[in-house]
Amino acid sequence: MSVEDILAMRSLSQVSMSPDGRWVAYVVTERDMEEDRQETDVWVVPAAGGSADVRQLTFRPGSDDSPVWHPSGGWLAFSSDREGERQVYGIRPDGGEAWQVTSHETSVGSFRFAPNGGRLGFVASPSPSEADRELEEIRGRPIVWDSVYTEQWSRLYVAELEDDVAGDAVKWSPDGLHVQAFVWSPDSRAVAFGARSSPVLRTNYYGATYVQSGAEAEARSVTSMPGGENPVAWDDEAGLIVSGSGHLLGTFNRQLWRVPFAEDGTALEAVSLTAALDANANLVHVDGSQLIVAAAHRTGATLYRIDLEDGAAAGPPVDLTDGRHYYSGASASEDGSVLALTAEDGAAPPDVFVTPTREFRPERMTEINPQFADLALGEQRVERWPSRAGGEEIEGVLTLPVGYENGDRVPMVLVIHGGPSGISSDRFNATRGAYPVQVYAGMGFAVLQPNYRGSSGYGERFRGLNRGDISGRDWVDIDSGVDAMIDRGIADPDRLAVSGWSFGGHHTYWGITQTDRFRAASAGAGANDLISMYSQTDIPEFYHTYLGPRPWEDWDLYEERSAYRHVENVTTPLLIQVGEKDERVPAEQSIQFFEAVRAIGKAPTTLILYPDQPHGVRSPRLQRDLMSRNVAWLTRWILGPEALVP
Repeated sequence: MSVEDILAMRSLSQVSMSPDGRWVAYVVTERDMEEDRQETDVWVVPAAGGSADVRQLTFRPGSDDSPVWHPSGGWLAFSSDREGERQVYGIRPDGGEAWQVTSHETSVGSFRFAPNGGRLGFVASPSPSEADRELEEIRGRPIVWDSVYTEQWSRLYVAELEDDVAGDAVKWSPDGLHVQAFVWSPDSRAVAFGARSSPVLRTNYYGATYVQSGAEAEARSVTSMPGGENPVAWDDEAGLIVSGSGHLLGTFNRQLWRVPFAEDGTALEAVSLTAALDANANLVHVDGSQLIVAAAHRTGATLYRIDLEDGAAAGPPVDLTDGRHYYSGASASEDGSVLALTAEDGAAPPDVFVTPTREFRPERMTEINPQFADLALGEQRVERWPSRAGGEEIEGVLTLPVGYENGDRVPMVLVIHGGPSGISSDRFNATRGAYPVQVYAGMGFAVLQPNYRGSSGYGERFRGLNRGDISGRDWVDIDSGVDAMIDRGIADPDRLAVSGWSFGGHHTYWGITQTDRFRAASAGAGANDLISMYSQTDIPEFYHTYLGPRPWEDWDLYEERSAYRHVENVTTPLLIQVGEKDERVPAEQSIQFFEAVRAIGKAPTTLILYPDQPHGVRSPRLQRDLMSRNVAWLTRWILGPEALVP
């Protein structure tokens, strides 16, 4: 596989099954290298069909996505920027011309039909007021830290539908709330929405759920959990369901809760429906008898059914799947009897499958990337090893070189996930962001993606093991994986490399200050100075969660766990990559480490700033550069200059 193969790969997302279970809509994304943008289109396939029956519904340049079925099942709506401002459009599953459903004055965000099909609710920003426009003409548009302009708020609007077209939308949510998500009541008369006091990101921890029955009605707070929550369903039998951890800060499981109401409409204390599931629970379907959720499980992903009785869990979670593939993106028919989902594994990219819920027998509906059948891929498997830090069992996904034979010692590169509560999964790992895993495999590298303590998929205890200890035992977990691959005769100890993005970049910086075992390193958007990072990032609470004290409460701890304080130890050739407009881990962090390594002069180093790019590089052309530079860096420092590909 080459970088160009990866750039040509189609991605699959947003699977949506029709209410009657007859159709499956999904979104296919392709890179348009000439226009330097992502092109997304809506496709459908009949649930009783197969790959020969797929149909592309949208063809316009730009972004057509977010398919949502009308409750009748006769047509589906989707979001499109084809006329500039993003609006909702409709189209029949058997094709034909799309029609414009909304004509709102600003771009429409998420949207949902009322269950009776007669109303459409959506989230959008208000237009700036005339007073705001006049003021901006006089004094410009200064940025007042932690404040926002009118059009940066999100409000909830409701429009009546006539002949499948929305009339003038009416704002329902009050001005003092920033709406994040909403659901309709079963009778289509009210909405429940999650909102916070400001669009500023840090207010997310203090969000609440409100119920409102009309534009002039009061928005009543019905839940206000620590850490915030959002409504995800409102079923006639099961009631209102919200998603949240129930904790202000930390690494606790995200649970699904039922909000009971007294006879007078007063909300009572929420009841967890997923407390017995030691994982982050994502809603797929709920009715009076069952709850279906998706969750990560170690390096896999699966679906669970939880029986319900009298509004409470009536038994343990039951795995619905066969464990043969990585299953994600599930969507259910209205009665929950049929599921559409994606399935993939180390040798096969994701495709759409359909299965009965009670008898799991997934049938493949699509073939999104048939070209991969002709590519030689490295074998992928899951490895386990004991950490030198207390013997904790650690897992990782290992991709072997193409044509690997047992006993061969080969160069190996670490690709470390971010988060730190991210996860490396046993799925189709052609690439991990900046790091083209299967390209490396074709070059003769083994690639190890470790799930160090703090990773998701292993339960709440494991996810919290690095709280107060980042750049501690979590790095030892990773480094122990390198030892294990050497001991097992796979990795060549003289040809090792380390890389990672975001918190993986943090680990890369830290690792090369602690050991000189790596012959090359690539750090993407990593933090190196935790004191300055606390005040530069848009999520300073992250360090309050993972280190405990704030910097001024324990300067020594922040200095001790900052790679910058040990930068004089770096002798590993280092490539640094970061988006110029990264707000999560600002480019200043990368510049700071680069300048120090360059000034010390013990290691060659290169810094690449990607113009106008956020925390993840989105431009297809710059993605090509991102991956190609990593390929060239490993070739230069591990395989040798003579192996460089022009």
